[in-house]
Formats: sequence, structure tokens, C-alpha cells
Amino acid sequence: MDTLEKTKNREISIQQHTGAGVLVETLIENGVDTVFGYPGTPILSIYDELSKTDRIKHILSRHEQGAIHSAEGYARVSGKCGVVLATSGPGFTNTITGIVNANTDGTPLVVITAQSESVGKNGFQDIDVNNIIQTCSKKVFILDKPDEVAYTINMAINEALKLPSGVVVVGVTKSVLESQSEQKTYRKRHEIKVEAPHSCVLRALGMLKNANKPLIIAGGGCFGSENEVREFQRLTHIPVVNTLMAKGVADDVSLGLIGFNGVDYLNEMINDSDVVIALGTRFSERTTGYKENFLQNSKIISINIYQNMSANVSIEEEILGELKVVLQQMIGVIKAKNILFDIKYDWIEQLSQNDISSVTEDFTTENVLKVIYEYTKKYNPVIATDVGEHQIYANKVFKVSSTANFLTSGGFGAMGYGLPSAIGAYIAKPNSLVMNISGDGSFQMNLQELGVCAEYNIPLKMMIINNSSLEMIKHQQENNNYSVYQSSLINPDFVKLASAYGILGYTITNMSELKTALKEIFTYKKAVLLDIKVSG
Repeated sequence: MDTLEKTKNREISIQQHTGAGVLVETLIENGVDTVFGYPGTPILSIYDELSKTDRIKHILSRHEQGAIHSAEGYARVSGKCGVVLATSGPGFTNTITGIVNANTDGTPLVVITAQSESVGKNGFQDIDVNNIIQTCSKKVFILDKPDEVAYTINMAINEALKLPSGVVVVGVTKSVLESQSEQKTYRKRHEIKVEAPHSCVLRALGMLKNANKPLIIAGGGCFGSENEVREFQRLTHIPVVNTLMAKGVADDVSLGLIGFNGVDYLNEMINDSDVVIALGTRFSERTTGYKENFLQNSKIISINIYQNMSANVSIEEEILGELKVVLQQMIGVIKAKNILFDIKYDWIEQLSQNDISSVTEDFTTENVLKVIYEYTKKYNPVIATDVGEHQIYANKVFKVSSTANFLTSGGFGAMGYGLPSAIGAYIAKPNSLVMNISGDGSFQMNLQELGVCAEYNIPLKMMIINNSSLEMIKHQQENNNYSVYQSSLINPDFVKLASAYGILGYTITNMSELKTALKEIFTYKKAVLLDIKVSG
């Protein structure tokens, strides 16, 4: 008997509904309270059902990519599964960049989209959802039987949340949504904690105990395990560095960002470590920095939910398990056996340099972000960045309390992520200060989402670092002796653009104007945009 039949044997039929009605009720049963989307003819029956309930809020995005990024921000801040609705054809294909981004960074989403009734018949908006998206999502369900609506939506949400979390796409036909369908309830899925073999835990702790220069690398897989990472570091005193996606895991103890855009001296110094424990990182080239000698002389312990496939490093001890649970196991052994770690002080001192200069009056990206940080740190804000030079400086400058306070596109580097993800973050946490830090290039990728801020009165504080160029690309051209070609921008007047949406804007050209604006905008209960024209 297959899994579907076993599940059906546990069903309890409670009433008849259309497929769309069952779909919405199943979302409610799973605790979904917010859906981001954009309507279209094949999914109007879902919108009809949403109009009949006050238990799910629908946020009308202005573009389907924006809807995905908003759902990402919502999911990462709330800890819930984000849900997106998209129609057929271009409605679905517009989601793909966002889907890949969310799946790469392990953000749990369910994307419900319209599927053609007869795939491959060259009909209107005929798209084969499964074949297009299966290689860049966690799982795809094609829902073409009315009586499997509740089962499929339940499975999709469970699969999205199950580690390693990611994006599940559900393609559903118009006929299924409009047909009569039995609504059913299911037994709740029991979470299975994936522990590591005790022998692996003991070996790893033995390697660390005998190390002279141990190091912790915190990666994106640490999301949700911040307390365990901090407790492990407190007990072992092992220095911590982080990847971009681990921003906020342990900012109070982390020495900084490593990798392609990391702190230069850290990238050099960490190669002296003799034992490295890698927590939830896949060692992508953005972490290894394209260096063949990355940790070449280090024994590496990797803890991850899935096998590390990186060709850039050699793993000495691979522990497959749920990071949170494995760290709890290690912490338990350390306490039970009263294990003490004797780390050479000069190793810690060597790593604890600081290459971030103090603030000057030079109106540069780094100085601007330092001033913004000083004015906002008391609010414990949620920061959503875009992709580019501002993103890297924001990572270096801002200290945040958790991974849910720093949202960024890490593994995929999708420009246009910042504004919509900040919207989702605010929906999830409406009593927090939420800021979007963006570059002038990135901001224009999804600036239409300003309409969402206006319609739903979302009081984002938007900081556009405006240097009239794709600054990171420009610097790469300069550093590699390429022609500085096609990396300059003629930008719109961002303040007038904000005004067109009824949003307050400031043009900022020097440090004095920036400080004056920062004194004013955080008491203002509506959205504000700062067009900050930096010199570099």
C-alpha cells in the first residue's frame, strides 16, 4: 500500500466543498494567516473563497516575483511557512527567480499556481509546471484530482517545513478548484528529530578538545539554532566566524564575515586553524572565495542535515543530522563529562583584530551605514538588504540579535529581494522597525512594490544607497582591468517616485542631512524613503 492510500485510510470526511474551498480551509487548518499573490482567471475560485473568510489576509503584490520575496521575508521572520498564489503562464514563470532564491536559502514556501488542463496542447498560457520547476524547487505536486486537494496541501506544507526546508510548488487545474471535493482532516505529522550517532559526537568533541587553533564556521543552516550555537560557543570558547546567510546567528561573539566578500584578514587567518567545525554550511565558492588552499591544512567537522557535496573542501568528520539537535547532543556531553577546552590565547587574539575603520565625514556607503546603525540599534530593527556593495557593508556594520533580524539573498544573489522581503517581514512583525537597505540598481528591480506599502500602510523605512552605478560590478571591472562599461545608471528621482505613491521621501547629499532625517523619520508612522546620494 503506497503512502497516499495509507494516508487516505486515516481520513475523516466532514463536508462537501469545491476544491478551492477545501484548499482554503486546509490552509487555515495549518495555521496559515497570510497569503501573498496576484489573481488570474484560473485561480479566481480561490480568491472567491478567500473573500469569505477573515482568517487569512491576502496581500496583493504588484509582481509575482515580489510576492515570492514578500513570502520569504514573512517566513524568515515568523518562522512559519510562507504561501504564494500565482495564476497560469506568465503568472507562474514570474515566480521562478523567487522560487530558486527561497529554495537555495532554505526558506519554507508553498507556491500554489494554476496548471494547464491539457499540458502540451499549445493552449492559452499552456505551461508544464512540473518540468519547468522540478530542478529548482524541493518538490512539485500536480493536483488534478478533486478528492486529493486537502491531502496535497497538507503534504506540501509539511514538506516545505521539513528539514532541509525549501519551496514546494503545487500546480492545480481550474476544473479541480471548481469541482466538488470532499474536505478531510488528517492526523498531524509528528516531527522527527534527526539525531547523530553518539560515537560521531564523541569523535568530534575529541578532535576539538585536542585542537590548538579550533574554529567555528556558522552557516545558513544555523537558522533557528541561535541559542544552541551561542551555548556551544560559551562552553567551548572556540572563535566564531560566519557566512553571509548566518548573519545574526551569533553577532555578539562572531568575529565577522568570511568568504568572497568577507573580512580580508579573517580569510587569511582562518587558514591557520587546525580543526574547524562547520555548522550548517555547504562551503560554496562564496565562502571559500575561489581559493584552492581554503582550510587546506584543517581537519573539518561538518554538521548538516544533508551530505556536504562541496568540491572545495575535504571533510574529516561528517555528521548528518538536525543541527539544533546535534548541538544539543554535544552540549549535553560537554556538561555531563565536564569537558574543558584549552585554546591558545594568542590564536583568539590573532583572530580578534578589527579592520572596520571609524566613521569619518566622507559620504561613503560604509560611513552612511555606520551612522544609520548608530541611530537605529536601540530599536532592534529587522534589516532587509538587496544585493550589492551595500549588502556586504550592511553585514559588516550592523549587529543584529538573530537571523530573523537580517534578511538577505545569499545563495542566489537575487537583486530586487530587499523591498518585497521587508514588506513580508513587517506583515509578520508589525510592531518592529523594519528597514530596507538597497542600492539604486537593486531597488529598481521591484520598485513597483511601493504600491503595496501605500495600499496596506506599511511603514517601512527605505534607505537607497545611490551612487548612480552598479557599484560592485564597477569595482570588479576596475580590479580586473576591464573596461568600466555599462555599469553606470541614469536613475529616476526616487523622492518624486515615492511621492507618486503618496510616500514621504528625502534627498540626502551629506552627513548633516542624513543625521537630521534620521532624527525625524522613526517617529513617523508611515513609509519613508531616503535617496542617499553617496560618493562611493
